[in-house]
Amino acid sequence: MKKYLLTLLSVILFASASAQAQALDYDKLAPHPRLLLKKGDITAMKEFCDRSANARAVHDKIIADANGYLSAMPVTRKMTGRRLLSISREALKRIFYLSYAYLTTDDMRYAARAEREMLAVCEFEDWNPSHFLDVGEMTMALAIGYDWLYRYLPVHSRSIIGTAIYEKGLLASENDKQAWFFRSDNNWNQVCNAGMIYGALATMERAPEYCKALIAKCIESNPIAQKCYEPDGGYPEGFGYWDYGTGFEVMLVAALQSALGTDAGIASQHSFLRSATFMTYMTTPSGKCYNYYDSGSGMSCISSKYWFARQLNDPSIVAVDEWLIKQGKVPGDRLLPIYMLFGSSLDLSKTHLPKSKTWVNHGEAPIFVYRSGWESADDTYFAIKGGKASTNHAHMDAGSFIYEKLGIRWAVDLGMHDYNRLEQAGVDLWNRSQESERWDIFRIGAESHNTLMFNGHRHNVSGMAEIVETFDTPRRKGAVINLTPTFEGDATEVIRTAELDKNDNLKIADHIVCGDKPAIVEWRMATNAEAQIVAPNTIMLTQDGKTLYLKFKGRVAAEAKIWPDHNYKDFEIVDDNLRRVGFVMQLKANQMVDVEVTMSPERGKSITLPRIINLKRK
Repeated sequence: MKKYLLTLLSVILFASASAQAQALDYDKLAPHPRLLLKKGDITAMKEFCDRSANARAVHDKIIADANGYLSAMPVTRKMTGRRLLSISREALKRIFYLSYAYLTTDDMRYAARAEREMLAVCEFEDWNPSHFLDVGEMTMALAIGYDWLYRYLPVHSRSIIGTAIYEKGLLASENDKQAWFFRSDNNWNQVCNAGMIYGALATMERAPEYCKALIAKCIESNPIAQKCYEPDGGYPEGFGYWDYGTGFEVMLVAALQSALGTDAGIASQHSFLRSATFMTYMTTPSGKCYNYYDSGSGMSCISSKYWFARQLNDPSIVAVDEWLIKQGKVPGDRLLPIYMLFGSSLDLSKTHLPKSKTWVNHGEAPIFVYRSGWESADDTYFAIKGGKASTNHAHMDAGSFIYEKLGIRWAVDLGMHDYNRLEQAGVDLWNRSQESERWDIFRIGAESHNTLMFNGHRHNVSGMAEIVETFDTPRRKGAVINLTPTFEGDATEVIRTAELDKNDNLKIADHIVCGDKPAIVEWRMATNAEAQIVAPNTIMLTQDGKTLYLKFKGRVAAEAKIWPDHNYKDFEIVDDNLRRVGFVMQLKANQMVDVEVTMSPERGKSITLPRIINLKRK
C-alpha cells in the first residue's frame, strides 16, 4: 500500500508539473538579469556584507578567487578519461564568480575576464554530449555569464555566446541516446535539466518557441528525480550527491522563480523541502560528514541550503552552516555566490540549532542518526543505514555505521573512490548486478564496511534492508534494521539492533539464524585507531590519547581479529592508517545465535541485551 501511494503521488506530481509547464506565462519574463536575480538583490548582497561577518568572509573569498582569474589563462578542452566535467565545473566557477564580482563592485575587469572565458569555451568543438553532465554545467556557466553581463557584453560577443548555448547546449538535448537524463531518477536529471532551463531562459529572445518547448520538457521530466526525496527527505545517493543534485535543483527552481515568477510546483513537495534538514543531521561533531556511498568526508557550509531557509522562512536550517563558516570552513564550490543571494534575505542573527537529537528517514537508503548535542566537538554521533547495493552510487554497506565519541571517529566509512582511475583500469564501474566487478573494489564492496559477511560472500544486491523500529529515550536511543534480505541464501534471519545507552556507549546486537549450510560469519569494523587484541573477546582501540574497547558477547565461540591486509588491487587508492577489526564466528547449519559487540571507554562495561524482534513471527 505504501509503495502504491508513493507511485500515485509521483503520478500526481508529474501531471501537475506538466500542466504548470504548459501554463507558464512568458509575458511575465523578466528582463536581464533574470536568472536568480530580482530587483534589489544586488544592493541586498552588498548590504549583507556590512551586517554579517560570515557574509563578508564569503564575499571576500569570491573576490579573491576572481582576482586570481584575472591573470589566469582561460580553460581549455582537456578531457579526463571520458569526461570534460572538470573543465565544465571550472568554467562555471570562474564565470559565476567573475559575474558576481562585476555586479557587486562595478569593476569592469571582472566582466572583461568573464567574457574572455566564455568566448574561449564557445570555441570548443563541443561540450562532450556523450557525458551530458558536462553539457549541463557548461550551458549553465555560459547562461549565467550571458544573463548577468548582458548589458556589458558587446553585441558581437553576445551573439557568439548565445549561438554556442543554442548549438552546443540546447540542441544536444535532442539526441535521445545522449540525453537519457530526461528519464533518469537521480542527480543527472537535476543537473542536466537545470542547465537546459538556464540556457533556454537566458536566450529566450533568440528562439522563443523552441526554448518554451524545451523548458516544458525539462519541467515535466524533473518530478522523476524528485521521487528520490520520498518519503522523509533523505537523499539515497548520499551527502556529496545531495550537495550536487539538490544544489542544481535549487538553481533550477530559483531561476524559474526569478525569471517567470513561479517554480511550476517543483518547490511544493514536502519531502524535497525537508531534505535540507536531512543534510544538517549528516554533519558530525568532528566537522566531517556522514560519508556513506560515493561521498567524501569533508564538510563546509552548503550554499544551496540557504534557498531552503529563505523558502521556508526558517534560518535554523542553516545554523550549522553558519557555525562552520565561523570555524573558517568557507566553501570554494562553484555555486558559492548563491550564499550571498539567498542569505541576504535572511535574519541570520536568529538562527538556532535543531532541538531534536535524532533523525530517521526511510526510502531507498534508510538512515538513523543520533547526536548528543550540537555545540561541542566531543559530542557523540552515531549513524546507521539500511538500503540495498543496487541503488545508484550505492556500496555494499547495509547495516554499516559510523560512531564518534570523545572527539574521535572510531568507526569510519571510506567513502568514494576516484571514478576515472577505476574506469581507466577497465573496471565496469556502473554495473550494479550481482556478479559485477564493481563489488570487487575494496571501498565499495562489503569487506571495508562496518557490517556482517557470511563465508566471504557478497551481499545480495537487490535485498532491501529496512529500518523496522527506532527508539529515542534518555536511556535508550537507536534503531532496528532487518538485514535478512541482504544475506538471502546465507541466513534465514538477520536482525541488527543498534543502541546507545544513557552514557552514549554503543552496542550492536545481531540476531542471526544461519541458513541450511554452515557459515563463517565475520563482524567487521573499519577504524583509523591503533588496535590491539587484549582478550579473546576484547579489542582495544587507541587514538589521540583516547581509548575505546570493543567487547564481544554471545553464546557462540568467537575469535577477535585484526585483518592484516585490505585486498587492494594495483590500481586502487590505498587508505593510509586503516585497520579492520572485528570478530569471527563459526555457525552450524540452521543455528540461531544472539550476539552483541559493545563499545565503551571502560573495558569492563557491559550492556544488557535488548529484546530481539523476530519479524517472521509478526
